[in-house]
Amino acid sequence: MGLIKDLREVRPYDFQRPHQLSRLQLDAITLMMESYLRLASNFLSTYLRTPVQIQHLSTEQMSYEQYVEGVTIPSVLALFTINQSGSGLLESSPEVTLAIIDRALGGPGLGHFARRELTEIEQTIYRRIMERLLSLLTQSWSSVMPFETAVDTIEYNPAFTQVSAEGDLVVVQQQQISIDRHTGTLSWVWPYLSIEPFALMLGRHALGREDDQDVKPESQEMLRHLGRSKVQAEVILGRTTISLGEFRHLRAGDVVVLKNRYDKPMILSVAKQEKFQVLAGKVGGHLAVRVIGRIDEEPKHPGGALKALQPNVTPKGKEGMES
Repeated sequence: MGLIKDLREVRPYDFQRPHQLSRLQLDAITLMMESYLRLASNFLSTYLRTPVQIQHLSTEQMSYEQYVEGVTIPSVLALFTINQSGSGLLESSPEVTLAIIDRALGGPGLGHFARRELTEIEQTIYRRIMERLLSLLTQSWSSVMPFETAVDTIEYNPAFTQVSAEGDLVVVQQQQISIDRHTGTLSWVWPYLSIEPFALMLGRHALGREDDQDVKPESQEMLRHLGRSKVQAEVILGRTTISLGEFRHLRAGDVVVLKNRYDKPMILSVAKQEKFQVLAGKVGGHLAVRVIGRIDEEPKHPGGALKALQPNVTPKGKEGMES
């Protein structure tokens, strides 16, 4: 029980499908898909010259057998490959698919379309549209992991699109698409082996949410990385204003009078930002400055117990700071 009490929730273990994506990974995949759908709807609206809306509905894990049981025959099933080794499936309603093709050919896209298979010409047109949609998917998801896709075949019965074994896990993402007066569904089917690399990368980049909380690195880890960051520190000896004519006549040995007094603090800038008031001196034979206060504070008395900024090469010793 000592191991279980630290878990936020206890999830049942499915021995038939031991490999499952976590809620964090599913949420991350959903966010990536919603970002892609905006690109896809903009492309279809421009290409078809009519408003096209695509709304994400759900992201679920199920066996491939369960998915096949819910597919209505005939449905337009576009099988595509991922990096020549993985595979995926896009299911669309024939009515919406035919409306898209009718619009692509210059038609009004307002007629009634029967639920049927596509002709060879219609398949060619739809394949070109699918290639463009997959190209946008590659661009949208390439920030996580670069990959390549290609349309393989177009079928109408899931029995001929075995992207996975019957008992294997698949991730099904369903969307609703509306074009003119036609409304249908799109279903992206990702086999576990194809979507797992993306899920792992998305989890590492913390693009998802878990228990409605933003995934953020530990504060101590952030402080550790910040502590290693290097910043440039500069001390401004003083400032003055001269004319261009005076500048032209400057020669070696000339004295330029600064506005700063020799007994007044100088300015220490960190990353080009004025931050501290300092006094000049030496420590162990090295030039150094002593911080006496911040810019927005009253400077402390130089004689007090103050901390000197010493170079890393300064040896430890008992020498004081000489003004």
